[in-house]
Amino acid sequence: MSVALVPQKPPSPPALAQNPAAVPITKQQKAAVLLSVLISADVAPNLDKIATQSLKNVVDIMANYGDVDRDTVDQVILEFLTELGAFGLSMRSELEDTLNALKGHVSDKVLDNIRKAYTRSPDVDVWTRITSAEPSDLRKCLETEHVQVAATVLSKIPSTLAAEVLGGMEPAQAREVMLAIINAGNASPEVIEAIGQSISTTLFASDGPDLFEKSPVERAGDIMNFAQSETRNRLLDDFNENDPETAAKIRKVMFTFPDIPDRIQPRDISAVTRAVPPETLLKALKGAEADAPQAAEFILSSLSTRAAAQLREELGEMEAIKKKDMESAMNEVIVGIRQLETDGAITLIVEDEEDE
Repeated sequence: MSVALVPQKPPSPPALAQNPAAVPITKQQKAAVLLSVLISADVAPNLDKIATQSLKNVVDIMANYGDVDRDTVDQVILEFLTELGAFGLSMRSELEDTLNALKGHVSDKVLDNIRKAYTRSPDVDVWTRITSAEPSDLRKCLETEHVQVAATVLSKIPSTLAAEVLGGMEPAQAREVMLAIINAGNASPEVIEAIGQSISTTLFASDGPDLFEKSPVERAGDIMNFAQSETRNRLLDDFNENDPETAAKIRKVMFTFPDIPDRIQPRDISAVTRAVPPETLLKALKGAEADAPQAAEFILSSLSTRAAAQLREELGEMEAIKKKDMESAMNEVIVGIRQLETDGAITLIVEDEEDE
């Protein structure tokens, strides 16, 4: 049996009491009638969230109401449908509430597939996607990653999942990851997001967990790009001392604010300055006055005389800015440059390969 819940032109409901002397039916009595109809049709809604006293009142009416004539039932249903049509349908429930409402109507396997399809959608927060992965799959993924990446992921996901993943690792690797977690400093949001995107791509790539859009060195370079300068310099110094070859590879794929003069054509600078909000550009240039003066001067000298003069004037009037805010602004400029490159708006200068 099908029921049209919202008629295109719902008629005005007739008065419930045909007899003028009859006592008007109350809202709770109407609710009792509707619930009785739904129960008889085996489609009763979940009543767990209804206040106990309100539900008790409806149950009392159902237990003592006696027989209800067909006209009254039809009129109650018609009034309900008319009111429903006045505000439409609300679909603002949380995912788990919606899935719980579907229980009994579809199998648990289908519900699980729906949940996975939702949490692994590219439109969903990257860490929600990672958390939805099977612990064994996440462990296999992290086994091939740098210990700092694994430490960041385990620090970000729920502790219960992290413990399960850690428990499946080899003892030596688990110890290194735990030490990395204990000794880790604060990572910037950009670094955490970059790690999450990389791990998510690995976990849910259609061709399997070993598929990457970038090589491990390129991924390491991307992460280093967005690390705080002290962290980046410390890591690079450590690599230079213990693994100079890897340090050279990482430096080659890195692209930080000081690299702008060597990687961008002067004609493309105007597009770069438009890729970020003006206040972000000013903060980045302010930070670059001390940390990357050549890059700051390259940007200003590549703009029109009028635009450069205006920026120089505003920079001269700026008050002191926190270092982390300036670094964040410089990172946003790099993100804007990368997006321009992805969109084909600019082409970065590629360093020639060294002769073997």
